[in-house]
Amino acid sequence: MAIVLPSLGAPVVWPAESIPEALLGELVQYAVATAAGARGGEPAAVAHAVPIRIGSDVVGVVAAVQGNGADVASGATDERAWLEAAAAAAAVTRLMDDGRRSEQQDSRRVLLRTLVSGAARDPAVTVADGRRLGVDLGAGAIAVCASAAGELRSPSPAEIADNGGTLVAEIAPGRVLGLVPLAGEHPERDAGELADRLVAAGFEAAVSAPRRVPAALHEALREAELLVELDSPLAGQEETYRLLIGVLLRDPEELELLRSSTITPLVAYDAEHDTELLVTLGTFLAHHGSTTETAEVMGLHRHTVGYRLSRVHEVSGLSPYESDGRERLSLGLKAAQILAAAERI
Repeated sequence: MAIVLPSLGAPVVWPAESIPEALLGELVQYAVATAAGARGGEPAAVAHAVPIRIGSDVVGVVAAVQGNGADVASGATDERAWLEAAAAAAAVTRLMDDGRRSEQQDSRRVLLRTLVSGAARDPAVTVADGRRLGVDLGAGAIAVCASAAGELRSPSPAEIADNGGTLVAEIAPGRVLGLVPLAGEHPERDAGELADRLVAAGFEAAVSAPRRVPAALHEALREAELLVELDSPLAGQEETYRLLIGVLLRDPEELELLRSSTITPLVAYDAEHDTELLVTLGTFLAHHGSTTETAEVMGLHRHTVGYRLSRVHEVSGLSPYESDGRERLSLGLKAAQILAAAERI
């Protein structure tokens, strides 16, 4: 006899090792096809097969196989009743496993929500909670955040979250958080692979810098959240954004001061005069200070771009043509993007 529940791994066979591997493969394929609604197709060696049901859904089969130690007469009522009892027991096992997984996912979700909220908690408690969930956060972790970028594909976030040794959960529809422990052998590679799997499933994903103490896991999660929420590509400037996010986490007023002393006057001027000084400045900086490329991208004459940049200098007091002014304006734009991302989360 074989109990085949594909979602729980390898079939259970009695007597042990009494069914050849090739036939077990056929039984698994048959169970998958049966769960999908296909009829027939039983392997030739199967004498009786009973579906394992949870409600109206078929999740596997119990099969009596000829020649594996049981004398099965085709159509025997007592044999079929015995198989149906085994199927019922298997269904209960599947329900219990589903419940365990659901409970574990709930615990992961609660822990990640608590950490990202910044609620005060003893780091030792965080480490203990992680260990109960099979994750070692004692040496710190790298955070991963993913946000739905459109139609999602398989695997689902719940399936991705089953990755052993990593704390991952969908904390809200279309929003996934994860912590990859630094205690692993290759944490940075593992974090990158987790982000890649999420991107393949239809998410946008970002990875934080490592945080080497449990008390800093909130910062890691917030950094990843803000990076994925930015409305501008990082374009090789990840470290600058990370530094400014660190400023936000330590002292939000300092980042707001940077924005107000650089970009805010341009925002107010554009709103009052219906101009595009800020857009022109952003395009100019994105094209490495090239007036010609800025004009081409925006469909403007080069002299128009030059006039707008002169107005940027007049309004902000900072020249986009000089290195110091250009650097401060660039930082101000990034600060504005980060603050806007923080408001959206």
